[in-house]
Amino acid sequence: MRKIVLTIHLTLSLIFGLFFVATCTSGSLLMIESDVEGWLHPVDHKVTPGEINMAVIKQHTDTSYPDYKIDSVEYPQKDKMYHVHLSKTTGKGTQTVFADPGTGEVFGKVQEARLEPFATIYQLHRYFLLLPLIGKTGAATVVGIIGVGMMLVLVTGAYLWWPGLRKWVLGFKYVRNRGKLMQNMSLHKLVGIISLPILFFAAFTGVINAFEKQIPGWIGFQTKETIPATALQSKTKDGKTLPLENVIDVVKGKYPDSKIIKITLPTKPGQSYQVGVQDGFAANTAGSNSTIYVDSFAGDVLYKTNPTKAINLYNSWRKGLHFATWGGETTKLLAFVFGMMPLVLMVTGLAIWRIKAKARKRSRKPATAGAVIA
Repeated sequence: MRKIVLTIHLTLSLIFGLFFVATCTSGSLLMIESDVEGWLHPVDHKVTPGEINMAVIKQHTDTSYPDYKIDSVEYPQKDKMYHVHLSKTTGKGTQTVFADPGTGEVFGKVQEARLEPFATIYQLHRYFLLLPLIGKTGAATVVGIIGVGMMLVLVTGAYLWWPGLRKWVLGFKYVRNRGKLMQNMSLHKLVGIISLPILFFAAFTGVINAFEKQIPGWIGFQTKETIPATALQSKTKDGKTLPLENVIDVVKGKYPDSKIIKITLPTKPGQSYQVGVQDGFAANTAGSNSTIYVDSFAGDVLYKTNPTKAINLYNSWRKGLHFATWGGETTKLLAFVFGMMPLVLMVTGLAIWRIKAKARKRSRKPATAGAVIA
């Protein structure tokens, strides 16, 4: 049995090894994307502490950008500033600007698209740069298959590592003074078994994200919660649109424990306000897990999505778990470090394979020489 498992482990490692390393290393780099971007492209503005009234932000925006209207406002997250999304009142054209949380002053432009090299790193991690060749679904399927292969490598590796119940502690021993083979083997086993839970979890959640659209259908779920038509339109189309700050008061008054993340304004007369909030503990600390629909005229709450509904939990947690956005900086650092471990495993694994290949070659030489003499 051990020989069969070893064959599976080695075969999958040789076939998919480089893909495992590319996926995990690129994923680790994405963990520190915001930190690197903040260092390379700092915002030249000192944030003023406070929580300014939304009416002040709107006033500054209307004054600074008279040809634009506010589409949505994202509340301060990592960079501590509001992000105000604008679109031209006539014609086409959009942009996103910062707003100071203490003064409401609008300035600069938010870089929404990924910059290089992280744009390519993301495409490598998510689609293996295959989008132009086989499209999004095909590329995601390839990544999902690689993720399944990685899970099998990790499971077979754990089987090969197991030294027995009485000697299990020896599996965590690093041997330094018994030759390069033992040194690499012990390091390979040690790194592998310590990293296994986190790497398996990352591979598992990666597979889920790769098949994010198909999985709900496989288990008989809709891909998202159905929003009733009555929530999208106000009860009447006649009246004066409720000011943004009043909508905020309505939401805070009815849901005091919910944290507002983003507000989307009506684009047409009669459309409702959509307020993204975070209810309770969420996987993505920067994203919403529930949306509140507010009548843009009367200020009544028309509908609120259920954050505990199965499909909403699935959509909220699948990316958050994979990219470790449910924790703080310590969680991100751990995910970054363990994401680099497949590179260590590949180097030590190749070293073991090379040392053993050389040993086999040397052991065959005397037998060949003896056969020639005979």
